[in-house]
Amino acid sequence: MNDVDAIVIGSGIGGLTAAAILGRLRGWKVLVLERHIRPGGFTHTFHRKGGWTWDVGVHYVGPLHEGLERDVFTLLTDDHLRWARMPEVYDRVVFPDFEFGFRAGAAATRSDLVAAFPREAAGIDAWLAAVDRSSGYLAPMAIRSLLPGFAAPIVDLFTGGTRRLSLRRTGDWLGQHIQDPRLRAVLGARWLDYGLPPAQSAMLMHAIISRHYLEGAYYPEGSSASIAACAKKVIEDAGGEVRTNTEVAEVVLEGGRAVGVRLAKGEQVRAPVVISNAGARNTYLRLLPESAPVPFREQLRGVAPGMGSVSAFLGLRGSPAGLGTAGENLWLHDELDQDRLAARSGELLDGRAPVSFVSFPSLKDPLATHHTVEIAAPADAAPFQKWAAGRWYRRGEDYTALKAKLGEALLDAAERRLPGLRDLVEVREIGTPLSTIHFTAHPGGESYGIPATPERFQAPWVGPRTPIPGLYLAGADALVLGVVGAAMGGAFATAAVLGLSTIPAISREASRRRASRPAIPSATRPSTA
Repeated sequence: MNDVDAIVIGSGIGGLTAAAILGRLRGWKVLVLERHIRPGGFTHTFHRKGGWTWDVGVHYVGPLHEGLERDVFTLLTDDHLRWARMPEVYDRVVFPDFEFGFRAGAAATRSDLVAAFPREAAGIDAWLAAVDRSSGYLAPMAIRSLLPGFAAPIVDLFTGGTRRLSLRRTGDWLGQHIQDPRLRAVLGARWLDYGLPPAQSAMLMHAIISRHYLEGAYYPEGSSASIAACAKKVIEDAGGEVRTNTEVAEVVLEGGRAVGVRLAKGEQVRAPVVISNAGARNTYLRLLPESAPVPFREQLRGVAPGMGSVSAFLGLRGSPAGLGTAGENLWLHDELDQDRLAARSGELLDGRAPVSFVSFPSLKDPLATHHTVEIAAPADAAPFQKWAAGRWYRRGEDYTALKAKLGEALLDAAERRLPGLRDLVEVREIGTPLSTIHFTAHPGGESYGIPATPERFQAPWVGPRTPIPGLYLAGADALVLGVVGAAMGGAFATAAVLGLSTIPAISREASRRRASRPAIPSATRPSTA
C-alpha cells in the first residue's frame, strides 16, 4: 500500500486517533505501521491459556461526557465503544494507619476531604481551585503549540498567572498550602498515574489528572483492546490500513522534508505526511538521520528517562470481590512521604514494594469471563540492563528468578491489604521495564514518554510540530501523557497537519455522527460516550 495520504508510525492511541481523524474529516488513506503483533500500544491486551486476559496500560479513564475529549473519542471509535462505570469510590489510597477513598463528584470529594481533615478546609478549597485553574491551562497550551513562534509570547502574556501556577512543582504548591502531612500524602498519592512524585512533577500534570477523575472513573467494556479494534475499523473504512509486525527503521528525507519511511526489512513507503507516534526520543534520536536539522538533539539526549514499572498480572480461580474490594483501584503506601517512597522504589529488587498500585480489571469490565488482578510498582530500568541483550522469554534463569522475586514482593504488598488474595492466584505473569522496551520500543522502558516536569512543558521537543517539514508528532509527547492525553495529542497532530480549524471541525463531525445514529446501549451500566 504505497498510494497513501499519510503514514503513522506506531499504533498507540495517539497514532490511531490521528489516523482516524484524518480518515473521518478528509477521507485520507492512512497507513499505520506497528512493530508489535497487535495494534494498540498501551491499549492492547495479552492472553494466556485458560482464558485470562490482561490490559498492559489502561486501568481507568475519567468521564467523557462532553467537550473535545468526547468528540475525539466519537471519531476514534465511531461511538461504538461502551464504558462501564467504576464504583462510586474509584480510588482508595492506603497508608499504614489510615485510608482515604476518592468518591465521584467534586462536591463529594470536598466533603469527604473536609470530614477527614476538618482543620484543612481552606487548604482543600485552595487545592480544588488550583486544580481547576491549572488544568484550564491545557487548552491555551495546546493552541500555543500550533501557532507560529512569534505568537507564543502573546499567549503567555494572556495566561501569565495560570502558566506560572501550572509550571510550579506539585510538591512546592502542596507544601505551601497544606499543613497536615497526611493530607499532603492523600492529595499527592496518585502520582503513579503520571510517573513523577510531587517534588518533581509539574502542577499542570497533577491538576490535569486530578481534575480528569473528579467526577468518577470508567473502564472500556471488553477490555482496552476494544479501543484499538474500534479505531482500526474506522481507519479501514476510510481506505486506510493498520499493518502490524512492521517496524520502521528510518524517516526518509528529501530536500530536508519528510517524504516517507524505510522499513526494517528494507522497503520504502512514501507519503507527503508522516506522523510519528513513537515518542520524541525515538523520533528525534533514532528514526531521523543524524544529518537531519534538529537543533535540540543533544539537549534531548540529556533528558533523564521517565518512570518504568514492574507489573504482576494475576489470573484468579475465584472473584476478588470477597476480599474487601468493589473493584476500586488501591494505592498502597508504606509511609506518607511520596518523594521518599519514589526514592525507595529500588527496594523492589530486594523483595519489598514500598509503593504499589492494584487494579481489578475483571471487576470493572461487565464482559469479563475470567477473574484478573494487576499489581504495579515503579522501577528504574537500569538494574535490568544486564539482561537487555537477551531475547524475550529467553533471558536466562537468573532473570526468571528475579521476576519471581519481584512478583512475590508485589503479591506480598497486596496480600497485606487483601488477605486471601494469594490463595486465589492460579496464573501469574511478570512484566519488567525490559518488557516495555520489547513491545513498545520506549527508551529506558519508560511508561509515559518525556517526564512531566515543569521543564517538559517548555521544551521544544514536546509538541505536534517538528523542525522537519512534513513530519509531526502524535501521542503523549505531542501534548500530555495518559490515555486521553495521548489521544488528544493525536488530535492536535492532525490540527498541525490540516490547520487550527481542524479542532472545531472535529466537534462538528462528532456531533453530526452522534445525531445520525441511534445510541448503542451499554452491556450493564450507563455509557459516558
